[in-house]
Amino acid sequence: MYHEYTQDELRSYCKCNIESLEVWARRLIHEQMVTEYGLNYTDVKISEDEYLIKKDIRNHINTMLAKEPDRFKRPVDTLFIDHIIYFLCNPKWYQRLFKPALDYIYPQGKDEAREFLGRLIPIRNPLSHSNPITMHDVERAICYSHDFIEGLKMYYKDKGEEQMWNVPRIIKIKDSFGNVFENPSDSRYGGTNFFIKQPINVGDTYSVEIEVDPSFNENDYRIKWQRSLFTNNKEFENKKKYTHTFTVKDVSKSFSINCQIVQNKDWHKYSHHDGEISLSLTVLPPRD
Repeated sequence: MYHEYTQDELRSYCKCNIESLEVWARRLIHEQMVTEYGLNYTDVKISEDEYLIKKDIRNHINTMLAKEPDRFKRPVDTLFIDHIIYFLCNPKWYQRLFKPALDYIYPQGKDEAREFLGRLIPIRNPLSHSNPITMHDVERAICYSHDFIEGLKMYYKDKGEEQMWNVPRIIKIKDSFGNVFENPSDSRYGGTNFFIKQPINVGDTYSVEIEVDPSFNENDYRIKWQRSLFTNNKEFENKKKYTHTFTVKDVSKSFSINCQIVQNKDWHKYSHHDGEISLSLTVLPPRD
């Protein structure tokens, strides 16, 4: 079924699926590690000279947090698939922290989890470096990612945490300045704010593109875009990319672009929508 798509389309879809797996995995890791060791679990020591988390992982986390503080808000947000495997399949944590959830996907235990998750590494790497992938890679990336996500959904549903709030949401934002924002979880009121540091001039064109968790069918929700003063942009409805050319009327220290995800149901997690992100920009006045 995938042969009708271009290589670029397949690469984008595979990348989005693996990134969605990573988002779900990070959620599980964050919840369990914080519950067990507290918010500062990356700094926990098990002896005078030894940390709970091995040195190269701690160095990676600290480097990424310092390098891109706007993108990574929590230690877990910096983790790639190989780091995720380190946490989920680690013998000192698996049985106590992760087995109850991963049993839904990998009933044979941590070795099975390591095997199937590890098969994604040689697929994830070429996707990250613009190298070609095979059709077999495509099928594995999509199948393994979906299996993992569906397993975690079942786990959370049985816990009662996803029975009501299993809704689609935006997992990543990219813009024409090259900014990339992870969106690992909604804020208390359903909206997450991102501040664009680069100022915009009147006459400039700006674009932003979202990624929605691909484990949800695109026919099951709508995408709505708004700009400052809550002006609905009907021409961009259900499109994942939004573009705007700024005029004098847009001059503002805090011009906003909002995107909402609205599922096709009679109820919504936040009354009228199920997830929202907001980008705040500074639009400079024209030079005299």
